[in-house]
Amino acid sequence: MAKRKARVLEKGAEEIYEGDRLKRFSERNIAFKKVSEDLGQPWFEVWLKNMLGQYKRAQIGDKVHVKDVREARAHIALWVGATTWNRLTMPYGEGHENEGFLTWNPINVPPPFRGDPEPDPDPADLTKKIKQIARLLGASRVGIAQLNRKWVYEETCRNIYAPDTPVTKKIVFREVPAPEETETELVIPEDVRYAVVSIFDVNRTLASIGSSSIDTSVATNIGYSRMGLTDVALAEAIRAFGYTAIPCKNGTGLSIPLAIDAGLGQLGRNGLLITPEFGACVRISKVLTNMPLVPDKPIDFGVTEFCENCMRCAKTCEVEAITLGERTTEPPVETGNPGALKWYIDGKKCLNYWIDSGASCTACQAACPFTQSRYEVLDPPTVWEMDVPVPYGIET
Repeated sequence: MAKRKARVLEKGAEEIYEGDRLKRFSERNIAFKKVSEDLGQPWFEVWLKNMLGQYKRAQIGDKVHVKDVREARAHIALWVGATTWNRLTMPYGEGHENEGFLTWNPINVPPPFRGDPEPDPDPADLTKKIKQIARLLGASRVGIAQLNRKWVYEETCRNIYAPDTPVTKKIVFREVPAPEETETELVIPEDVRYAVVSIFDVNRTLASIGSSSIDTSVATNIGYSRMGLTDVALAEAIRAFGYTAIPCKNGTGLSIPLAIDAGLGQLGRNGLLITPEFGACVRISKVLTNMPLVPDKPIDFGVTEFCENCMRCAKTCEVEAITLGERTTEPPVETGNPGALKWYIDGKKCLNYWIDSGASCTACQAACPFTQSRYEVLDPPTVWEMDVPVPYGIET
């Protein structure tokens, strides 16, 4: 597949989606919560039980066999390691706004630097510096979005994996000097107008061992772990400049439209961000801030037109969670936000397939030609033979 040159767009994600009817989305409607309610128990508990059942059969997914139980356990050990920093930085981010390391307040910024930015800031210089800091702290690519509040969740859901009645708090914007939390609300200062959006490339080899396997779960969790470490550190760096910073991971708002507004990619038929550099094999995070920055512009490198005809992700999906039809403004289930013109994903079908498999599925990412055109995909299960780069060229 020939590489396409991206052109810069003047319109943002809301105009691209033709989203006149778009409203802010509630975190109570994400798939993790809705499927847990359908199951009557936390989805993760069922998923973990099924994963361990596969392990006892010397499998690391419903279609991926390994030579014996010991080998399967080695893959689980890799998964446990990969999930560690994701869990310590509040798993995935949803439902954990202003909790733990995702606090909206400084952690170790010296007190003289807190809330006291230098006078006469230069937005262009700050933008250059903050992008470089984000890259040095772990991001694969970084963009700046003018914060469209429609992409901020209407409310958080504090019991995100529980089957019980949702426990929510409104997310509101007010004239306050710093972020705060009350019994009923999470309050973002009115002057928070930008999002620093980072993408993290996902290991294509691991993402191709499946369609679903423990190794695809490893690939995604390494991405989420990198997200957490980078978001927390980047937020602290922004606070050291004297500005407000709200680290999000997946929480606080919708990542894909913010990434589109930040010029990092386009939305694909598979419901994922398609990037020029890494295809669909990425994870997205963001830090909201009042630091004066220069926003990037959305790009178009032909994804929509290509996805209208390709269909590979939809044909690859085991449970038909990806549509073969035209774009629409109505999602098939409540896990989608109505009003945007796009290919909606059936989030319940997708997550239920993960649960039944006892593993995450990344088949649509691996199958995407925008992903495959740039990387050689190895046949599974070759994880132990992977050529893993040594950091900073240090040999051991």
